[in-house]
Amino acid sequence: MIALMLGGVFGLFAIVAFNQPPSLMADTQCRMDRKDPAHTIILVDQSDPFNPNDLDWVYEFVDAEARSLPKYGRLTVMTPNAESPYDPKVVYVACSPGSAADANPLFQNPKMIEQTWQNDFYKPLIAKVEETLLDKRQPSSPLSEAIYSIADRADFQEGEGLRRVVLVSDLMQHSDGFSFYKTGADYDAYLDSKLAETKPQMEGVEVVARVVPRQIYDLPISDVKSFWRAYFTEAGAEYGSVN
Repeated sequence: MIALMLGGVFGLFAIVAFNQPPSLMADTQCRMDRKDPAHTIILVDQSDPFNPNDLDWVYEFVDAEARSLPKYGRLTVMTPNAESPYDPKVVYVACSPGSAADANPLFQNPKMIEQTWQNDFYKPLIAKVEETLLDKRQPSSPLSEAIYSIADRADFQEGEGLRRVVLVSDLMQHSDGFSFYKTGADYDAYLDSKLAETKPQMEGVEVVARVVPRQIYDLPISDVKSFWRAYFTEAGAEYGSVN
C-alpha cells in the first residue's frame, strides 16, 4: 500500500512537472527557447483595395488559421512593401496560448483558456488584419520579393516546427524586378529576369493561396495560378490554392 501511495505521489509530481509551461516572451507570448511547434505566416497583399464584401471571408480564413495553430504556435501577419521589396512589413506577431479544445480538464479551466485565447491572441489579431485590409493602396506588389524574405527568416528554417505560408492576394506580381503587367504570367520570362536570381528555398513548407476575387482580372486566373504552382514547386514547397 505504501509503495502504491508513493508511486501515485511521484506520478502526480511527474504529471505536474510535465505540464509546467515554458518561459515566454512578454510581448508575443512565444517561447523564450524559440522552440515554436509551428509557424504560420499570413501575407496580405493590399496593393489593390479590398472590397467590403471581401472582409467576411478574410476574417473567416484568418480565424481558421488561428484556430489550427497548436499551443505556442507562432502566427505572423505581413504585407508586401513597395518601398523596400525585400523588407515586407510585419503587422502582427504572437503565439497561441492554446485553445479550449486542447485544454487538460485536470489542470486547466477551458472557459478561462478560451477567454485568454480571445482577449490576448485572437482579438488583437483581427484588429490588425482589419487595419491592414483598409490600408491605402500600394503602387506595386512585390510578392516574390516578400516570399523570398519570408523563406530567409531565421524563425522559418527547417527544424523550426511546422511551417506554413498563407497568401491572401490576387497573385499579381508587379515590381521593378518582374511584372505580370509587362510579360504576363510567363514563368520562362521570370526565369530570364533578374528577380529569378533570388529564388526562395522552401523545402517542407506548406503554401496556400486564397485568391482575392476581382470583377475583372488583367490576366487569365488559370495562367496566374500555373505560374505560382511552378514557382513554389521549384522552391520545394507544397502548394495549393483554395479557390
